[in-house]
Amino acid sequence: MLQRIAFIISTATLIVLGLLSLLVYFAWVWPLELITHFRVQYFILSVILAIALIILWQVGQIKNKALIIAALLIAGLNAVDVIPWYLPHSQQIIEAPGKSMRVLSFNLNVQNNQDNKIVNLIQSNRPDLALLAEVDESTFKILKTRLEDTLPYTFKSSGGGLAVFSRFPFADIRADRLNSQGNHNIIANIEVNKQLIQVIGIHPLVPLTRSNFHRRNHQLAALSKYIQKQKQPLILMGDFNTTPWSPYYRELINETKLYNTRLGFGILPSWPRTATHVRLPSWLIPLVNIPIDHCLVSQQFRVRQIYTGKNANSDHASLIVDLVLQTN
Repeated sequence: MLQRIAFIISTATLIVLGLLSLLVYFAWVWPLELITHFRVQYFILSVILAIALIILWQVGQIKNKALIIAALLIAGLNAVDVIPWYLPHSQQIIEAPGKSMRVLSFNLNVQNNQDNKIVNLIQSNRPDLALLAEVDESTFKILKTRLEDTLPYTFKSSGGGLAVFSRFPFADIRADRLNSQGNHNIIANIEVNKQLIQVIGIHPLVPLTRSNFHRRNHQLAALSKYIQKQKQPLILMGDFNTTPWSPYYRELINETKLYNTRLGFGILPSWPRTATHVRLPSWLIPLVNIPIDHCLVSQQFRVRQIYTGKNANSDHASLIVDLVLQTN
């Protein structure tokens, strides 16, 4: 009887986990695309399941080795999309000529009114450039005043709540919806080490409804077309509201040839975090953490360091990256 129950539960779990793992490659439609974001969780569960099945087989509770083989195959399928993030990458550097440029990307959350924590977070990380999302007018004025000594050049989009604070002067900067596709983007040109680089800040809509799903995808597609026409070094960063396992993210990477600065440093999940306005139970938050805040760069950049910082009462962690721009 126990063997039959173990067999039924194991088979059902394998089928569900296998389907979730396979659908990641084909989930181009809403709401299926939402399941793609939990690749790390599928990997951990598949490893635990494989170990449990091996133990059950050793104690004689299951007789069918096919279950173990299936579990190992599912674990391998997920490992292919998880393990490479932790392997050395050609764009990583430890020691190299050139001064680092530190960029910070942070979604403050519009409900977050703890401005002192936000200021302290930015000041303690000492970025050369900070891209902030969900910034209202009052918070922008406070940050502009408090950060004036270190990040004197500022800009806020007329819609979408994006703001940039920079140590470098802007050669030009604008808010651009790229033919009204999705939310505003901030597009700036700045001079670093006598080279002009382009910085694009984005915050597509959360794809929890069919309408927002399509608007997010249209924005990413419009950005891809725009980026493919650019020749200068480029940084694309912000809260993408998608993970590296979404087919729409993969499409963006394949078309633009940008690379994620996380490569070689790990998954570094950035959302959710504990905050006064977060309704999730605190014990659940670590179990559903996913990487949706990104910094993508063109091939002219190398990555010296990347880490997730504090969240300053936001539901997002800050993302801090040290970049080195290769000389011409």
